[in-house]
Amino acid sequence: MNYKISIIIPIYNIERHLTQTLNSLLNQTIGHENLEIIMVDDFSNDGSVEIIDDYANKYENFIAIHLTENSGLPGKPRNIGIEKATGEYLMFMDHDDCYANDACEVLYNKITKENVDIVFSRYHYFFEDGKVQPSFNYCEEISEIKINSIDEDKQLLTIAPSIWTKIFDRNLIIDNKIRFPEGVLAEDLFFVVKSFLMANGIVYLNNYFSYNYRIRDSGKEKSTIRIKNKKYLLAMINGYFDTYKMLEELDHAKYFSIFFNEHSQYWMNCFILSNTNILEKKELLNKVSYLFEKEKEQKLSLDKNYIPLFDDIVDRKFDQAILFSDIMADFKLKETNFNTKYDKLQKNYQENNKKIIKLQKQLNKQEKQLNKQEKQLNSRKKQVAKLQTVSGWLNYKVKNIFTRIKGHI
Repeated sequence: MNYKISIIIPIYNIERHLTQTLNSLLNQTIGHENLEIIMVDDFSNDGSVEIIDDYANKYENFIAIHLTENSGLPGKPRNIGIEKATGEYLMFMDHDDCYANDACEVLYNKITKENVDIVFSRYHYFFEDGKVQPSFNYCEEISEIKINSIDEDKQLLTIAPSIWTKIFDRNLIIDNKIRFPEGVLAEDLFFVVKSFLMANGIVYLNNYFSYNYRIRDSGKEKSTIRIKNKKYLLAMINGYFDTYKMLEELDHAKYFSIFFNEHSQYWMNCFILSNTNILEKKELLNKVSYLFEKEKEQKLSLDKNYIPLFDDIVDRKFDQAILFSDIMADFKLKETNFNTKYDKLQKNYQENNKKIIKLQKQLNKQEKQLNKQEKQLNSRKKQVAKLQTVSGWLNYKVKNIFTRIKGHI
């Protein structure tokens, strides 16, 4: 069958969320039969294996691939998916997220209508506490951007790579041998930057949200991007190095600082919050300093809070950089504790406010009942007062006698 889109999903130990993820593909308005779902299991040891096999048995367009050893990161499973794909277009998905119901239809219709190589959109963050947050708004005044090449709007490179918000012409990826670096993080940055450089036509939908990105930040459920140890910090650096070398090979090294500005700040923030020791910190700083030096060669727009750390890393004053990062970590910890306490107080206030409103409603209801009873009591008092007068008593008696007589006639 000729599929419109091949969707590639690297999967590893995610049985809790996997069914919801796959069902979001079954519910696509484009019709799931038009999609080739390539599920690449990265040697899971939980129920994920049985889940994807079940979908593959039920639906012929759901393809399960099982790796015989764990690769550790999504680059290799995605590359295997690319080789397997037969669809006209390619999309990517993470194993714990969901597409908007019309995501495939909207992106497919736009890329075919505009005859471009890439179309991409914004997305929503979904947090464990139920909070939903929109991704970065590139330009509030513009709903859509269309360019023939990235040279026309290089600032599009500053948008987070978000590989899962994009649809690619498969010929662009195959013909230019674009693949994910394996064994590193920031692999999606490499893939997206190279794709943008090679693309003939890109459309960005600034007011459309195609994807729901889940943030898991507790215990064993922690997302990879929330883990801040030496292994992952180093994997990020290696991914940035791969991207820089690729740009050098394509004679576009000048583009590096455009997008690395945000990534360097993100890396520094992860470094500050990392659970690494002094020797590991020095090793990481020594490794990343070269990239920071390259960034400083261009015009910078760093957040002022990161400038001292950035300058210490560039000047290779690693002891000073570590001391500063420790101070920042302590500050961020106190800030987090304060925010946690504030959120707790805010929640208690809201709960108490709800209780007060409920009690107020009950009091209002009781007050209405009391007012009604008071009116009835006042009416009875008037009747009694009237009967207590002589004329009132005589009238009452006459009426009573007349009623009795009438009853005997």
